[in-house]
Amino acid sequence: MQNSKFNFATVFAVMVLLVFSYITFLGLSYWQGGNLLLPVLLTVALIVVVGACVFMMCMAKATRWRRLSIIGQTLFGLVVLAVLLLAALPFTNFVNVAKSSDEITAKITETCDAAEQLDNAYKEYVDERISDYEQNLGVISSAKNVKPSQYKECLGGASGSDDSEKIENLSKSLRSKLLPDGTEKAVRERHQWLDKAKHTSVWNPLAPANINKIGEQVEGWVDNYKKLSDVTYKGEEAEEFTYSDFDSQLSELTQSYRKFHAPSPLAVIISLVCFGVMMLPYFLTEKSLAGATSKGREEKDYE
Repeated sequence: MQNSKFNFATVFAVMVLLVFSYITFLGLSYWQGGNLLLPVLLTVALIVVVGACVFMMCMAKATRWRRLSIIGQTLFGLVVLAVLLLAALPFTNFVNVAKSSDEITAKITETCDAAEQLDNAYKEYVDERISDYEQNLGVISSAKNVKPSQYKECLGGASGSDDSEKIENLSKSLRSKLLPDGTEKAVRERHQWLDKAKHTSVWNPLAPANINKIGEQVEGWVDNYKKLSDVTYKGEEAEEFTYSDFDSQLSELTQSYRKFHAPSPLAVIISLVCFGVMMLPYFLTEKSLAGATSKGREEKDYE
């Protein structure tokens, strides 16, 4: 009966440790902003240290291992307690994330919406540039007798039977450079991808990494639009395309889960409860009477 209690306590302790470690891992993952290497290493270290200490304590109690006295077992127990209390830091971080899950989910949606608005912003930029370009060419056409060199430079080599047709053809040519073929298809695909990214759960350990991926993707899209906007035709004064709405949304989102806080009372209590559960196998381990008898005989023979 005692052995069955010990086995149940061991299984229960392992399950509690794994759950506690997973929540700690999530807190570390959010703190690192999606970089999983350090969270994985620290979580594995937590499991190994706690498991090894409890195992050593149980073995020492069961076999009367003289190298690990009561004091040594107590020290191992204190190590377990210290590790679990230290883990309360990332544990608290994820508890805060879980409490703000609705707010964070809303911010993820707003961030994806800002990413989707990038394409509309660039289209508006192109429309404005085309409109300004057509107006500039119209002014140059009207003043061709006053400034024939400027007219020759901007409209002289353009195709068309008259200036209106030339301006229209140049306008279409510039638009095709700023919005090349395949842009609409790429926009539809990225919007579909962003729609899927909106449905992210805070319990997903890859959520911070996915948020980083959104940032990296949008940064690449913005850079691509900037390169396209570098194309200029004679007769226009254009500025490079810029887009900052997404950066502010992304920064606000990541700041909501990357700040470490002092351990909350709830996290400390849970750590202490977890420590108590970890000690159950030790308390239910029977002392080895054989070990005690053997030790007594050795002392008697020595005398």
